[in-house]
Amino acid sequence: MVNLNSPANELNILPNYTIRESQKAKNLHLKVSIEKGIEVIVPKGFDQSCIPSIIEKKQVWLEAAVKKIEQWRPLFAPTASCPLPDFIALPAIKEDWVVEYHHTSASKVAITEKSDSQLIVHGNVNDVDTCKLALRRWISQKAHIHLVPWLKEVSQLSHLPFGKTLVKGQKTRWASCSGYKTISLNYKLLFIPDRLVHYVFIHELCHTVHMNHSSKFWDLVNEKEANYKQLDHELREAWRTIPLWVELQS
Repeated sequence: MVNLNSPANELNILPNYTIRESQKAKNLHLKVSIEKGIEVIVPKGFDQSCIPSIIEKKQVWLEAAVKKIEQWRPLFAPTASCPLPDFIALPAIKEDWVVEYHHTSASKVAITEKSDSQLIVHGNVNDVDTCKLALRRWISQKAHIHLVPWLKEVSQLSHLPFGKTLVKGQKTRWASCSGYKTISLNYKLLFIPDRLVHYVFIHELCHTVHMNHSSKFWDLVNEKEANYKQLDHELREAWRTIPLWVELQS
């Protein structure tokens, strides 16, 4: 495809992507993952001839997302070692947990919290993947308990109302805000400092007013958090603090 507005009529090379039809999809959706790269998910019968122009409009965002996940690709190699954790630190909520594994005859894996900050993983603990899944579910529950009320508090203090909250395990986003003012929080926020979590909340709450990164959006962010530039810089490097057992999934 030739972009006539580019210098010397240079070819505008689009990033590689795959197309997947989904019966559940109602609209076109772009997904970036380590396993599949850029994936364009479309409803059945979607006119695929318009996809290249959509990719071109989103090219800057897509290239940034691909660059971010490429930093993690070496960790997902088949030879990557990812043992079960014996200690879990959650700086966002200032909690530290010592993890113990107790093998029982139960086929499933369950987790019990003890009052002395001990986390007991019990059941078929020889199944490492199932243990990691149970731990990620526990992390998700902690996020529901702590992050959701925290977001509501920041919303009230900043006078930026939102709709509802979802907790997910996104691979390339700390959080997101939909056009319906639904804010999706990544449970991995628990692994970063509380000041960065607070900034993520402010950032997404400002998107309830401006669904873009325009100058008006950043002016609003600056109004709510004057130190946002430094915090935004720190946030870009904060992915490195996420434990491997959280990132590496079967």
